[in-house]
Amino acid sequence: MMVVRLTGPYGAFARLSSRSVYGSYRRLYSVTAQQESIEQQLTQKELREKAIADALAREEEEYAKTKALRELNTQTVDLITSLNKVPSTLINSRLLKLQQDLDNLPKDKVKQLDEELEEFMISHMKLPYGEVYTRPWAQTPKDSSSGSISSNKDEVISQKLVSTTSSSYSTQFPNLKPTPDYRAYSEQELFLRQLAHSRQSGNLGSKLSNVYRPKDEVRNPSKIQDVTIASLMAAGCHLGHSKAMWRPSTQPYIYGEYDGIHLIDLNETMAALKRACNVTKGISKKGGIILFVGTSKNAFQNRALEEAANRCKGYYVTKRWIPGMITNYTEVTKQIKGSTKIEIDMANKPTGRNLGEEENQLVKPDLVIILNPVENRNCINECILSRVPTIGLCDTDMEPSLLTYPVPCNDDSVRSVSLMAGILSNSAEEGLIERLEEVSAYDQAKIRVGSLPKGQSRSIRASAN
Repeated sequence: MMVVRLTGPYGAFARLSSRSVYGSYRRLYSVTAQQESIEQQLTQKELREKAIADALAREEEEYAKTKALRELNTQTVDLITSLNKVPSTLINSRLLKLQQDLDNLPKDKVKQLDEELEEFMISHMKLPYGEVYTRPWAQTPKDSSSGSISSNKDEVISQKLVSTTSSSYSTQFPNLKPTPDYRAYSEQELFLRQLAHSRQSGNLGSKLSNVYRPKDEVRNPSKIQDVTIASLMAAGCHLGHSKAMWRPSTQPYIYGEYDGIHLIDLNETMAALKRACNVTKGISKKGGIILFVGTSKNAFQNRALEEAANRCKGYYVTKRWIPGMITNYTEVTKQIKGSTKIEIDMANKPTGRNLGEEENQLVKPDLVIILNPVENRNCINECILSRVPTIGLCDTDMEPSLLTYPVPCNDDSVRSVSLMAGILSNSAEEGLIERLEEVSAYDQAKIRVGSLPKGQSRSIRASAN
């Protein structure tokens, strides 16, 4: 505030007048600032409205062009259809009349018309450089002195640049409708942008290899020759149970402990698995009956068990082990309606022989493969009483002395169980194939010996015996 000191009776009036003048100046400044802000807002609003109006005008212009082109296309189609309906004799007469009209015109006008057509095609067609250069109306005149085509390098380069810009998407996709800049991309443009992205940077990034697919272990399981410790660890065969459920008899199979869980030594697993595969292969080669037992609620594990049994022409139990299926076979089979026994030979072909009194005799498997032995103690007890060898997945909570050939492995994981069932079934299949080959070779030799004379065939049989 400005203060003016005066002596006399006008001192207070002077101070009052100075204060009022300062207030009027301040009010005037605030009014001018408000007017400037309002004018600025108006100018921005006008600019925005002008931009929107220009965009709408461009859009209307594009719409008018498309409409005109559409009408031109319809007219062209109508003319072509009407022309197709005209007989060929009338067309020839019309062409002759048109040629006569052109001959009657002066040559200068015909030349001028040709030049205008060429200029129109060069300026409006916007064809790619390769297509324009091959057109007869686009050829540059030859130089009289050298006889070569005279062309300026700058013009050719500029024509190449123009052709590359014009032949980006419009020439490849003539039905594409480009959207204005102020609008979002259409579905066609988004699809083309996705294709361009996949071509430029689609190969970038990481690639997956050795991907686990559960169906491969069911349909094409691994063989014992291809099994490694890494594949067993990937399947989770090394994971045991907690320390509270540990049986001290599994101490030789335990590698260590991690976070309160025992880890199985996979070197012991590999050795036991190779021994079990040799046993399975030998029993299948001699024509033994192999039974797969795996009572699990998991449908995928049951399917893997069924595929493993069917692969080696064996049998399987997936629902429930009925007590007495081995020890009390005759009484259990009486409850099964429609069960019949068929005798087969070493080639798995029915002999057709009438069993008679032998029909009610005991039929027991030669090998039982148990995938979850903890839940199938009744099956193990019956195999021990009937002296049937067993192969089982022995986890850290299982007593290995109950099994004939224990394989230390995780029996709770679907992947590990499917892997083990597939490996054992492959070994059994190899034994089956070798048995069938030997049977076929024996049959061929028998046929060959039977076709020889009696004396020679007897000498061959005697030497064979």
